[in-house]
Amino acid sequence: MASSSKTAAGNPLGGNAISEKLSKSNHALWKAQVMAAVRGARLEGHLTGATKTPNALITTTAGDKGEKEVTVRNPEFDDWVATDQQVLGFLLSTLARDVLAQVATCGTAAAAWQMLEEMYSSVTRARFINTRIALSNTKKGTLSINEYVSKMKALADEMTAAGKIVDDDDLISYIIAGLDDTYEPVISTIVGKDTMTLGEAYSQLLSFEQRLALRHGGDSSVNLANRGRGGGGGQQRGGNTGNGGRGRGGNNNGANRGRGRGNNGGARPPGGVDNRPKCQLCYKRGHTVINCWYRYDEDFVPDEKYAGSATSYGIDTNWYVDTSATDHVTGELDKLTVRDRYKGQDQVHTASGAGSGHEETSV
Repeated sequence: MASSSKTAAGNPLGGNAISEKLSKSNHALWKAQVMAAVRGARLEGHLTGATKTPNALITTTAGDKGEKEVTVRNPEFDDWVATDQQVLGFLLSTLARDVLAQVATCGTAAAAWQMLEEMYSSVTRARFINTRIALSNTKKGTLSINEYVSKMKALADEMTAAGKIVDDDDLISYIIAGLDDTYEPVISTIVGKDTMTLGEAYSQLLSFEQRLALRHGGDSSVNLANRGRGGGGGQQRGGNTGNGGRGRGGNNNGANRGRGRGNNGGARPPGGVDNRPKCQLCYKRGHTVINCWYRYDEDFVPDEKYAGSATSYGIDTNWYVDTSATDHVTGELDKLTVRDRYKGQDQVHTASGAGSGHEETSV
């Protein structure tokens, strides 16, 4: 009894400060702090109901010889009530105003605790499910790496607040799942590591993003065009590769005959010589090895169809006289993109001796 009176005399929870007041979005964090403080004071039973309420009255004997029984108030009950009210007061002090109004009528710490658990346990589960879906579906899109990783980390923190801790491996998996094909080389590097912290993965992604930014700001416009990104790039169909635009026209001074968007030197005429640089690593055209997407990917293996063609293409170094001819003839119609059928009566003989003047012959 002396021990109970001593406990009731002072507030064992008076020195505990809770940084998170309970609201609709932080039940798990709030609960963790409250339970730590209450357990530290060895008063958890007052929250869970494990510490039973003593009887308010007890029967004792009175008189010199103890021949008379009397009913008196139980001092242990008074001590229990004092301690329980201290726990209840501490609990109420950790609630936001709108939450406090819902439990203000509870008379014991256990009653208030049970009501709060019933109110927020289902909300916490729904929040956990929604946050996990958001982690799975969030994509980088146009966000920077810093913005994207910060957003994913915030979602992981919400999962932790809902009572489900997301470790670094899981969060890294969510992050790389939301990246596009541009980041495939660095993704391969990250996945290939046995262990990697979130900080290390973030550092590699940020470094790769910076290399991309430097490349795109320099001589990487052709590489971008090959990947189908950016404006004004890409291949065109027509006779020239000059300063043309979209539509049809002559083959004069860069007006592009055919379909496609023009680009200064960005297109390759059908059947002509492709003077674009070829990468010695992936064997694709439009960039050199110093700007190759796979330069830092130790596990990269070039596509066989590109590797096989690495030595099969020769550059025509012959010079040809400009005859000023306005019409040209070919025996390989499939080499031409823009063509007209010959309607005349003259006959044309090729080097092999074959020839025809039939009106359906294509020239």
